[in-house]
Amino acid sequence: MDPYFNINRFLLILKRDVFENYKTAIFGILTILSISTFIITMSAINNFQDNGVSLNDISATSYMVSFMIIALFFTGMAFKDFRNKEKTMHYLCIPASSLEKMLSMLLLSTIGLLILFTVLFAVFNLLNMAIIAALPGDYSLAMFNPFNKDFYSVIYSLLPLQAVLFAGASTFKRLPLFYTALYTFIAGLVYTFLILFLAKYVFGDVIQDLNFMDSELSYLNLDTMENKTISILSFDFLKVLFSYLLAPIFWIVAWFKIKEKEV
Repeated sequence: MDPYFNINRFLLILKRDVFENYKTAIFGILTILSISTFIITMSAINNFQDNGVSLNDISATSYMVSFMIIALFFTGMAFKDFRNKEKTMHYLCIPASSLEKMLSMLLLSTIGLLILFTVLFAVFNLLNMAIIAALPGDYSLAMFNPFNKDFYSVIYSLLPLQAVLFAGASTFKRLPLFYTALYTFIAGLVYTFLILFLAKYVFGDVIQDLNFMDSELSYLNLDTMENKTISILSFDFLKVLFSYLLAPIFWIVAWFKIKEKEV
């Protein structure tokens, strides 16, 4: 039997994690969607004199903001067994590898939570439609479309932050959400000051040369040269690497933190 990953073991730990966390997830989602329904209803009431008011933008924004809040909160509070010493010992003794435990919680806090949230949001959207239809005025609130491409861009942009909180939840025994946010803030300050220092004292002359090249290429209208040189030299490629690598790196960190606790 594979010591790192076995599908039967994985399904068992996944079933266990679902049972341990579904109440928290549903309660959190219902709470935030209740607030969302109230906001949409009040928006309609405040505009009852306007004919043809469209609430679809409000509904779409509500979906994205609500999911961001619940996803970050749920992820930051993952591995709740690590908050208690006895539960930690019991969790670590479960016959599943550290990789399986990490993947199980990762699946729940990403795809599992997204599916659950989307289903419940669709139900609340029907409730919103019924409430709006009963209000005076001409309002437009369409059926919720979970395949809106804007939703996927928001979810994709969430992955790096989700991964940071996921690693923090597997690292800190007490107040993981608070300490992860604190250390992330400190790391952000250090990173910002480092970039400013490098830009001013190390690469100052290079940046001036790049600005000169940019103005010269714009003057000469060399679009091809500009796309191939200025775009690369302006470190756009680093943004791509940052977007693709940050989430996997912190997921791996979470895996090693679980392994560390098993030792």
